[in-house]
Amino acid sequence: MNAANLAGTPTPVTFNGDGKTFQGELYLPENATNPRPLVVVVHGWWGKSKHPIAQARRISDELGYAALAVDLYGDGTTVGTPREAQALAAPFYKDPSLGVERIRHFIAAAPKNSVDVSKIVCIGYCFGGTQSLNLFRSGGMPDGAKLLGVASFHGGLSSSLKPEGPVDVKILVFHGAADKLVTDQDVTAFQAEMEKAHAKLTFIAYPGALHAFTDPDATRIGKEFNLPIAYDAKADKESWQKLKEFLEETF
Repeated sequence: MNAANLAGTPTPVTFNGDGKTFQGELYLPENATNPRPLVVVVHGWWGKSKHPIAQARRISDELGYAALAVDLYGDGTTVGTPREAQALAAPFYKDPSLGVERIRHFIAAAPKNSVDVSKIVCIGYCFGGTQSLNLFRSGGMPDGAKLLGVASFHGGLSSSLKPEGPVDVKILVFHGAADKLVTDQDVTAFQAEMEKAHAKLTFIAYPGALHAFTDPDATRIGKEFNLPIAYDAKADKESWQKLKEFLEETF
């Protein structure tokens, strides 16, 4: 580990493909001297914006794990309008394996002297929550890597990928009970899907919470673009605590 790691500066984790450079950032606890369990953090449909980066840094600084903020769009692309975001996210919904393969590439590229890839949890926000669930659904990881759990924060729940059960990956879903972008029918279908796969599912719905409830910028963005999203401080705080407990139990 170099001095930059000790100072809290992230280590670049990159790979090339499809004419792009996919630019991840690995955050490590200060003074870490041995490989740490890895939390992969997948961004929302805006790209690898400040919110997922802040969450990755927080997971490293406060919880003591390695945290890898990935870049599924490539070239570090972030966008500022729903139209741009939808255009970038659409291919991943059409072909769910796209996000899965890119997450796997990031895991394979993570430095093994800093990261214990036999202990991985993948978490994601909105679009990223869907990608995290798809990683679980897909099965299969890079050589030596082991996915122990996934967590979705206000993510989409439907996918053409279906898990082959029974499975031993722990699933944690944080959902806004007032989410207008993820319907009650989506929730019911997802729970049935997980039951059929004999998945170890914990599903938590926060009363009154809308989509994107962990993002402090969500209320402003929702007003600017007339989107049904908003920050919810209570749901954010409670879901962070539940994530902390989930990681402790899983690792």
